[in-house]
This record gives sequence, structure tokens and C-alpha cells, in this order.
Amino acid sequence: MVLGSKISLKAIAADDDEPTCNLLSSLLETFEEVTVVGKAGTGKEMLDLVRESLPDIVFVDVKMPDLDGLSAVHRLQQEHPGVFVVFVSAHAHYAAEAFNLDAVDYLVKPVSRERLSRALAKGKRFKEMQSAAGNETASSGRVAGGVEGNGADYHNKLFVKSGHGMVVIETEKILFIEKTGRKCVIHTGGDRYETTERLASLEQKLDPARFFRCHKSFIINVNRVEKILPIPRVDRAYEVTFHNYPQKAAMRRDKFKEFCRIIKC
Repeated sequence: MVLGSKISLKAIAADDDEPTCNLLSSLLETFEEVTVVGKAGTGKEMLDLVRESLPDIVFVDVKMPDLDGLSAVHRLQQEHPGVFVVFVSAHAHYAAEAFNLDAVDYLVKPVSRERLSRALAKGKRFKEMQSAAGNETASSGRVAGGVEGNGADYHNKLFVKSGHGMVVIETEKILFIEKTGRKCVIHTGGDRYETTERLASLEQKLDPARFFRCHKSFIINVNRVEKILPIPRVDRAYEVTFHNYPQKAAMRRDKFKEFCRIIKC
């Protein structure tokens, strides 16, 4: 079965029950455009395989020895946020926690080929969106805002995983990005978007001529800042406010000095 034109998926199957893992791998291999690049019996083995083979999608059991599937996926998303995850479990009650990790899908054992096909179709659509974003950036031939940064090209749209899908955000609308717990929140004034992508990963996608990492937990859009003021009774910290937006970002004192040098104030 062909999933779609010119879109292939490299997959990993991870399950501590070897016959189940072999069955899942065999089912995946019946899809023409899926290549199984490895099988794992523990969460640690899965992470090692991801580092070695850089798959597009992993199918992982929730309960595994050594490092369970949920914990392994949390680490995976920190290291490789672009890899899509499908959880596989004999129990449906882990689904809410799995989807909190932005899983593409959640399959309950025994897994049918038809249900597996739908999960793969979701993964393919997300990969198509990633590819489109990469092609659009490559063909733009310019740095957003017309200012040369570090030699890379930065597009005026940010593609991020959010919930069970992906959202496209115009970078000029971003006020700031805030790391909170295991997630990042992208503030655009009108909307807020949550993603499990790391702040460092988002920072790499943004034009450093326009976006500034002012704190370990905040990236701000320099062009949307209204005021930067010291926080009363808090040493070495500043408060960043934005035009017509009630929420604020924090800035470290050493970053404030760097910010001043950047804008030549």
C-alpha cells in the first residue's frame, strides 16, 4: 500500500514483548513507503536507535522496563522534537497522558492493519507539512526582515507541533515565547499556542536579528517590546511588556546589557 506520492517514513517499533514487537514491525513493513529501521525492547534502546537512525516516526509501548514509554518519549522530544510518536498499549487509560506529549496517535492492542494505516497517514501528513515548510524556507532566498543574521535563511512563518497536529504562525505576530513546565507557550497577542518543542529548538528556527533569548525561559520579539523595567525588590531581573498585551516576559540583568548593545541604545 502506498501512503502518498513521494512521501516515505522511516519507522521504529518499540515493545518489551518480542512477539508483539515483531508483529508490529511486520505490519509496518507491509506498507510500501514505510521502512522499519530498527526494533527496541526498552525505552533506552529506543532512544539509542533514534540517535543512530533518525527515524520519522516511532511506535512505542507505554509500559516497558528500564525506561517506560512515556518517560522515553519525553526525552525523545527534548532531543529530537521533529520525530513523530505513536503510542501502542493494551490499556486505553494512558491515552490522556500520551496526548499531553503531543502524540500523533494512540493505538490499543491488538493493532489492526487498518488502524495502523490511519496512524501512518497522520504521520505522512505531518511530514508533508514539515517538508513544505523546509522547501518554502529554502526557496525564499532571504532573511526575514531583510537583515542578515548568522548566514542562515529565516522564513516569516514558524511551523510547530501543537496538540495532535501542527500550526503555522506568522513570526511577525509573535510577541514572546515562554517555557513553562514541559511545554512552550507562543504568545501572539490574539492567540496562545502550546507545544512540546524545546525553547532551544524554537530559537534555532527564528531570525536572531528579530528574536532575542532574554532569559532561560523566554524569547522575545525585539520589534514588539514596549518597555523593559527593573522588577521592584528583585535583584538582577527586568520585566518586559508588550503593546496591548497584559502578559509579560522576564529578562536577566546580563541579558538586558546585551539587549542594549544589540539595539545600540
